[in-house]
Amino acid sequence: MRAIKAYTKSSSFVVSFFFIILLMLGVGFNTYTLTVANDDLLIRETQAAIQADIGGFRSLYEESGRAAVYEAIKNRLANINNDFLYHFKDENGNHLTGNLKNWPTDQNVSLIKNGVLEIEINTQDLIEEPQGKIRQETAIAMVIEFSNGEALMVARNVQDIEFAVALARISSYVMIIIVLIVAITSLGVAYYVVSRINKIADTADDIIATGNLSDRLYVESQWDDLSKLNLVLNQLLDKIESSVKAISSVSDSIAHDLRTPLTRLKTHLEDIKDPQERLQLINECDNLLSIFNSLLRISDIENSAKRAGFTTLDLDEVANDAIELYSPLLEDKQITISADVTPISKFVGDRDLLFQCFANLLDNAIKFTPQNGTIEIQLTRQNKNILFSIDDTGTGVSEQSIEKLTRRFYREDKSRTASGNGLGLALVNAIVQLHEGRIWFEKSHIKNSSGLRCNFLIQSA
Repeated sequence: MRAIKAYTKSSSFVVSFFFIILLMLGVGFNTYTLTVANDDLLIRETQAAIQADIGGFRSLYEESGRAAVYEAIKNRLANINNDFLYHFKDENGNHLTGNLKNWPTDQNVSLIKNGVLEIEINTQDLIEEPQGKIRQETAIAMVIEFSNGEALMVARNVQDIEFAVALARISSYVMIIIVLIVAITSLGVAYYVVSRINKIADTADDIIATGNLSDRLYVESQWDDLSKLNLVLNQLLDKIESSVKAISSVSDSIAHDLRTPLTRLKTHLEDIKDPQERLQLINECDNLLSIFNSLLRISDIENSAKRAGFTTLDLDEVANDAIELYSPLLEDKQITISADVTPISKFVGDRDLLFQCFANLLDNAIKFTPQNGTIEIQLTRQNKNILFSIDDTGTGVSEQSIEKLTRRFYREDKSRTASGNGLGLALVNAIVQLHEGRIWFEKSHIKNSSGLRCNFLIQSA
């Protein structure tokens, strides 16, 4: 079953298409604005500015004469922000004032319309000649002639304006190209995302249909988020596959561990001769009941996670009670025990379950530690956590078995002959997890020992 049957109906495509439309509208509006701002518009704006300037000079000349116009031009030129060009000449054509020293010749002048002229000037035509290479520039100009033959030319350089407009148009074209690239890239990314999601959905559908939990999602790269999602999903599939295999292993272990006591029970049931035989039969039944009770207890702790029995307690006292309980067994096997128990008060937890946890670990250590062996116990506080460790000089376990020790009914082949049902450490693990902790195993830290060290870390109140 494909997650997205039609590419065009996917949210990735819709979002990409929506943003592409917005970008195209923005670029279209920008292009339209620059198209309207053509040369004619520039000429009209420049003409209006020159006409306003000429109108002012005309009025000034009529009221105050040539000297006033002369001073006004000088004041204009003193303004560094002034971008106008002036050439004021007398009736004989002599230059009176202005930053344009040469009156343009007929070859450098062309009529645009309504008295508006386009003149060609270069840097040599300016009063203050700039250093460097001579540049040819274009200006828009108008001429006013006064009554006594004097004339004034007012011009404005449009080279910079034309350059700015040309640059803006080029920018508009570049924007169009960029938008096209963004559009193609967005659609490509959307198609890539949809195709990858469909691959994930197809693989998941195949796993559901075939029940093949060994199948995995293909990871194409390590940089994109979908590949990271594939890695996480593959880890999830690994966990599920491991859990299913563990369940299958539990079934085999149940059949293995219950077959022998049931066979014995059947034998005793066939011929009960005396009370001692009857007692053996009861013991076998008690063993079966113990197994099922342990299973139910673990299931209750793991699934219900009941915290009704949580109270404030002294954790060190619970640990010492468990050690005291097993003191006779330690003496019988002449096992040396070293207990470093730090006082830990006001701990919130289930006293009975924690006692069971300490007892199971101590019982397990005593069971696999030989005569005259050593067991070391530590209960310490680490910041906001509490660490419990129990170390022994027992037979230990193989590297392959360390990660399996908390599985229900798991027992190494060499420990099958020892008493027990393989549920003790599973119960300890459930209790530790109920107290928001974790448990792990490692090789013994005792010198010259091949035993096992069990640690669990639980949160302090």
